[in-house]
Amino acid sequence: MPELPDVVGFQRYLEATSLHQRVAKTRVNDGRLLEDVTAGRLARCLKGRRLEGTTRHGKYLFARAGEGWLLLHFGMTGDLHYWKGPGTDPDYAQVIFDFENDAHLAYINKRILGKVGFIHDMDGYIDRQGLGLDVLAGDLTGGRFAKLLAGRSGPIKARLMDQSLIAGVGNIYSDEILFQARLHPQTDASDLSADDIQKLYRVMRRVLRVAAGKGGDLGKFPRGYFLPSREKGAPCPRCGGEVTKIVVVGRSGYFCPQCQKPTY
Repeated sequence: MPELPDVVGFQRYLEATSLHQRVAKTRVNDGRLLEDVTAGRLARCLKGRRLEGTTRHGKYLFARAGEGWLLLHFGMTGDLHYWKGPGTDPDYAQVIFDFENDAHLAYINKRILGKVGFIHDMDGYIDRQGLGLDVLAGDLTGGRFAKLLAGRSGPIKARLMDQSLIAGVGNIYSDEILFQARLHPQTDASDLSADDIQKLYRVMRRVLRVAAGKGGDLGKFPRGYFLPSREKGAPCPRCGGEVTKIVVVGRSGYFCPQCQKPTY
């Protein structure tokens, strides 16, 4: 499932392949992915425009196109594929951007759970989606993170995944963050000490920066990271004990019972 580090990888991929090329045509194969835009309007908004730059907020990627922004959200199975010249569209290519230089960028989504749109007010869109501060934003300080958690209860894994609180942490990386912070996923957020919260903040930012630097490629993660062992019964990379599966607010997670002992 694409999470923030994967979206950073998509952002770099789009920048490396598709910037400054004029869009000739936009083809929509499945309109269910379109958000607040018709296939015709999307094509008209992009025709003759160049993608001039990108920005990211949480798991959302935005590419500047003239007076507006191409919006891409990758859902659970989203991906991008760029190619030059003639050729068959990739499998599950739901939206294809054909450039005037005979190159193409495909937005791929097998399970039709992502979003493609065109917006003029990016900040307004982020507000309407109810997204909190981006987890790697410069203005998300340790003090501000503590204030966001103040008065919050419920499992800390659920709070990390709450996109209205902070945008960008998903199910998979919440497991890595909690493992590195040595916190049980069901620890109640209201039970965390001030030191616990600051440690969690530092670990969260470090884990996501490292993962983004590796493009989300688990095979490139540093030794001692949890995600390559994220499977029931797998050996914990720290203590060698068995990884355990847990369900928190309807989401399956994994942790090490020896390294992440409960406080309740």
